[in-house]
Amino acid sequence: MLLNQFHSRFPTEEACIDYFKSVRMQQGVVCPCCNDVTDKWLEGRNAFQCKKCGCSIPLTKGTVMEHSKLSLSTWFYTMHLMTSVKQVLSAKEVQHQLGASQYPPVWLMMMKLRNIMGKRDSVYQLSDEVELDEAFFPIRIPEDYRDHALKRGAGSQKQAKVLVIVESKEVDKMLIDYWKKCPEAAAEKIKRLSEKVKGKSVGKVVHYIKMLVINDLSAKTIDGIVRKHVAKDTVVVTDNSSSHNNFADYFTEHIVVTENGNVDKVVKSFLPWVHIVIGRCRDGIAAIHGDVDAQFLQLYLNEYCWKFNRRFFRDSTDPKYDLFDRLANIAAMYTSDIKWRNLVQPDDYDFD
Repeated sequence: MLLNQFHSRFPTEEACIDYFKSVRMQQGVVCPCCNDVTDKWLEGRNAFQCKKCGCSIPLTKGTVMEHSKLSLSTWFYTMHLMTSVKQVLSAKEVQHQLGASQYPPVWLMMMKLRNIMGKRDSVYQLSDEVELDEAFFPIRIPEDYRDHALKRGAGSQKQAKVLVIVESKEVDKMLIDYWKKCPEAAAEKIKRLSEKVKGKSVGKVVHYIKMLVINDLSAKTIDGIVRKHVAKDTVVVTDNSSSHNNFADYFTEHIVVTENGNVDKVVKSFLPWVHIVIGRCRDGIAAIHGDVDAQFLQLYLNEYCWKFNRRFFRDSTDPKYDLFDRLANIAAMYTSDIKWRNLVQPDDYDFD
């Protein structure tokens, strides 16, 4: 959705209310008192009413906007900004675009949206073939806790551990899959893919990704996370780290790639996309946000992954793939766990 299209669809607060009301009704509005589903709308009150017990249900009850004092038009414009550009946006820039006088409400709104992006993507598992590796992202210790950190011998900056999982497949295998599934319609698709990868140094195609902040690199920690986010009937490709020793016992196949002094070949041939994703995401976050506070890194990763996994939607003219509508739908489905300045305590940081 382009900017002029957005203003045509949502010229007023009432238009935003009507749209969000229809989104909620399509999903089914559940009464928090008796769990009955209702579609009765109370005009003038911006609320639904339960037909069974008579409970009044505000339009934003049970959504990411719950308890927010910002208007729906403010939420919608922010959602449009976040979904209409490939890059991540800073809250300062969105505050400027909104003409908002205060920074905290804009920051909180964007963090809540990043939170539900992660909740939505956590529903899905990666499958077929995946690349997996660990990365390190620079993070900042909040100023309030720096003295505490320095007393324990740590600086004001450290690295967060991030598990990166990428669903990818060799181009030749992808072409064969296309042909097997639908030979009569595959010719044009095969031609487009062949042209796209011609001359590329990477011989694999990437589908979906996940990036998850982890506490440590132990096999126990990584096993639990990977089993949750990757389907069991999957081929997993990794380096020869001891953290990956148990994959063969669970997944269909575990391909271990040993460097043998040729790191470049390993990266380009076996684990290309996991490193491309790490580099692009790390550079993007650094360019816009700099070093982020430790407890907020996962939220920025959520936004990057959510957009990446829906990157082809931008090229579609089908309304069902509009990214704003996708985000509006999950905004109606999920509440957020994020609260303003809900910082962790100094003892919760691992300063070692």
